[in-house]
Amino acid sequence: MIENLLSSILEIYLVPGDFVLSKFAELAPLTAANWGIANGDDSITAAAVLSGIFWLLMSVIAWRLYRYGSSLLRNIVALYHTMWYRGRQAVGSLKTLLLCRLREFGPRRRDDGIDTTPEIDFDDLDLAVLRTAAARGPGLATSAPEIAEKFKLRPSEVQRSVDKLRRNRMLDTVIGNTDGYDNFRLSPSGATFVAMWQRRYGT
Repeated sequence: MIENLLSSILEIYLVPGDFVLSKFAELAPLTAANWGIANGDDSITAAAVLSGIFWLLMSVIAWRLYRYGSSLLRNIVALYHTMWYRGRQAVGSLKTLLLCRLREFGPRRRDDGIDTTPEIDFDDLDLAVLRTAAARGPGLATSAPEIAEKFKLRPSEVQRSVDKLRRNRMLDTVIGNTDGYDNFRLSPSGATFVAMWQRRYGT
């Protein structure tokens, strides 16, 4: 059983060398006979050497193809995630824009001073936190201490702004913390708000 398996492996290994030698013998039979590679032990040795060179080249080519394929796959996956994130941002912005346009054509409620809804007022620190979270990139988290260090503020000041933005669904909490403060990232609503702000004010 094992001998048959080894014999089969040897035959497969020698296929490239036998093929080259057979073609060489057909094209130059006299030269092949003079070199002693037409038959006998010399032909087996030559076939083994040629086969070794062939399989070595195939191994190098296969490794290069594997590396290229892996790199191409990583780039495709990264491109897919980027396009998915940009698509979600575009859909969210379009939805918000359509809702705003529809409200312009709808009946306006009379303001009787009793049943009014206060507008959300974001100050400079709130906007700085949103822009910083957006600059981190899709899905990446930051924290109050990191932003505080950037703007030379106390983490507690930044955390008050973070809590306010989180209540208004501009930020999402993620697992983990930094120096005792929860990590967070921009929510889809926050990404839509930042995109609209940048289109309007260019900052």
